[in-house]
Amino acid sequence: MAKQELPGLTKKDRKEQARKLRESQESSEKVKGNIAKIVIAIIVVVAIGAIVFVFTRPTAEKKVIGKAIPEQGREHLTQGSTKHEPYNSNPPTSGPHWPQQAECKIYTQEVPDEAVIHSLEHGAVWISYKDKNDNKLVEKLTDFAKKNLNKLLLSPRSKNDSALAIASWGRLLKLEEFDEQQINEFIKANKNNSPEPLAAC
Repeated sequence: MAKQELPGLTKKDRKEQARKLRESQESSEKVKGNIAKIVIAIIVVVAIGAIVFVFTRPTAEKKVIGKAIPEQGREHLTQGSTKHEPYNSNPPTSGPHWPQQAECKIYTQEVPDEAVIHSLEHGAVWISYKDKNDNKLVEKLTDFAKKNLNKLLLSPRSKNDSALAIASWGRLLKLEEFDEQQINEFIKANKNNSPEPLAAC
């Protein structure tokens, strides 16, 4: 069967038309190829930028709450003994202590320092208050403690030199009034920062 040809077109015109069609197709493929290269380049640049950002951005400094107290060791005393070197903070945050720790709970009576220090060694936080007759403060602290009893002790302590003291192993925060935000931040930063954080309380 004879090949049909478009009427009015010479052989030269048909060749020219075919050439233009090829050039158009080649140009289209070239554009598509360039677009693909640009997309790949953008993806690579974004990926490299993300990696550089992750590894070079400044590390957020951990918020430090409370005063660091030099550690006084972890010596075990005879249960009930109070014969030891003076503690270096009020209340103490480390040092000689009894083999039997104080249970993490809410106390209405004073708890011996030597028992609580063992609890601090296990990662507990100790909230103590000076005046057990300050009913408003005691009520606020009790409500707070009931919601945060995981490794937390609350007790009165008449020897305190501030209205409130929040202690963990080697760190101490003193307050003159109830400040839930600061107490929460102290607990978050310092609970279980101790020699035996996996031990029970």
